[in-house]
Amino acid sequence: MSVIHLLQAELELTGPGAVAAPEAHTVGSVLHPDLPLARDGWGKPYVPGTSLAGSLRQQAPKDRRRALFGDVFKDADANDRNGREATTAIASPVRVLGTRLTVPEPSSMRRLRTAVDRHRAAAKATTLHSRELLPPGTELTLWLRIDTETTTSPVVDEVIELLGRWRPRIGGGRTTGYGRAELITVRHRIIDLSTPDGLRHWLTVGGPGLVDDQAALVYERAQQAGGAPDEPYLFGRALEFRISDALHVGSGTFAERPGRRTDIAQILRDHEDSPVVPGSTWKGILRARVEFILRSVGIGDVCVSVRDDASGSCGACVVCEAFGWTEPPGTAASDGEPSQTVGARGRFLFADSPIRDGSVRVRNHVAIDRVFGGARDQALYAEEVVEDGHLALHLRHDGAVPDVLRAALVLALADLADGTIGVGGGTTRGYGTLAAQPATSDWLTAERATALQTLRASRSDWPPAPAPSTEEVPA
Repeated sequence: MSVIHLLQAELELTGPGAVAAPEAHTVGSVLHPDLPLARDGWGKPYVPGTSLAGSLRQQAPKDRRRALFGDVFKDADANDRNGREATTAIASPVRVLGTRLTVPEPSSMRRLRTAVDRHRAAAKATTLHSRELLPPGTELTLWLRIDTETTTSPVVDEVIELLGRWRPRIGGGRTTGYGRAELITVRHRIIDLSTPDGLRHWLTVGGPGLVDDQAALVYERAQQAGGAPDEPYLFGRALEFRISDALHVGSGTFAERPGRRTDIAQILRDHEDSPVVPGSTWKGILRARVEFILRSVGIGDVCVSVRDDASGSCGACVVCEAFGWTEPPGTAASDGEPSQTVGARGRFLFADSPIRDGSVRVRNHVAIDRVFGGARDQALYAEEVVEDGHLALHLRHDGAVPDVLRAALVLALADLADGTIGVGGGTTRGYGTLAAQPATSDWLTAERATALQTLRASRSDWPPAPAPSTEEVPA
């Protein structure tokens, strides 16, 4: 093959994201995040080419994945020396040469997460963990190589077309808004080794310099009206809410107050310094409420995703299939052998929700002495809250969603709009109550009756018939 096709794709993170390297975590250290960024030999953040190759492969049509990106599979038409199906490997014609990151300042950010106890409705012990992330605006360059016999190739054209439709999702946490990226440009450089100019360029230039000014611009985001389409909304729209009282989603950090006895617990903010409700918060609240609703009406065997026995999600119920599930390390399978699975990614995609037009204020709190009825000594604390303001829930999906689960989600959102459940901390003392904006409120009112009908149809004996009266009927 005497012709080398080099493709240079430039991407930009539109939200926080990262490829984690838990193996780099120092055991017992409290100064480093539980899930640190993957870094190269010089200590700089990087994204391995395998992550992008997997994302691009997933975007390709199923019937073309093996031809474009190779495969390892059991071949039913061939047997090994023991008479079993032979394992066949096909190499990918598309080579990932490498990646390069351009990270703005600050070069990383950190998010804290915790699970919520289903019975106490408070943070569950020993579940707090932190994750290091790349900030939005990080630019990523990817280089691909395809070798052919001629300067024109249908495989190259197909890969370029695939890149144009690509919705890059980098690293973990995709269902909670991490790793979202957009393709900016794609450049194509043809190096014909059968010509003197092509051979000279190949032998005298190396690395990223191979894609020079002679590379053709084959894709540009500005010319594609927003780029590849995003995943569809589950309900066909974003749902708008406003803060009824005050809201506090903590960042795990504290601001010092000179001359004061206590620091201020700060709220979580995004890269634009706006208060934000993270996608992980939306996912946790709605999953817990959906589990409660489906168990209450007796539809299926719905698990409790956060259990006291730390056994994790069941991985088989309708909620686990839609929201995803994880399995704790060391869990034994039914035959006593260690389980070979670690979980599955959900179909729902929750994005961060910046709070607009809100007022950030500091509220002071103090505990009350139960004996004397006055303020308890050394119990003063303060925290930031967001008052007023409005935000939108962006809930998308990338797979089929059962009607019963969609109906339970509608009822969970209705409970959220009614104030039955809240967002963030302090929901039992006046924080976290949301109210639906008029358009969303009208939509929830219209969908509520349909959701109830769906749940009734899913179980013929729901709601249960009233118990017969034991009182004697007078003659």
